[in-house]
Amino acid sequence: MKSNSNNKVKVVFYLNSEDKEFIKSQCQILQIKPSFFIRNAVLEKLNKPVFTKKVLDLDTKKYQAFLIRIGNNLNQIAKKLNSNTKFLIIDQQAVLDDIENIKNHIIEINSKL
Repeated sequence: MKSNSNNKVKVVFYLNSEDKEFIKSQCQILQIKPSFFIRNAVLEKLNKPVFTKKVLDLDTKKYQAFLIRIGNNLNQIAKKLNSNTKFLIIDQQAVLDDIENIKNHIIEINSKL
């Protein structure tokens, strides 16, 4: 019978509550699932290849929020530009300033990711 790497088998084991909480907290810090952590710990102990997961910068969520705000700002600018209303020179400068701020935020976010 052929072994298929996608053919997963469920394994059940028990931990005391302290060990379970310790594993859970470590997984939150590493931003991985407990099953991934335990599977790799067991495989490492058996001298099998260990898979690594890139740990994301903890500020990633902050930058995602910045990107969402930038998207909202761009949508507001586009809506105003497409509304066929007349722009005053001060409004045009405000739009240009907003676009420059958005560009600077994107550059900052990109440099930190």
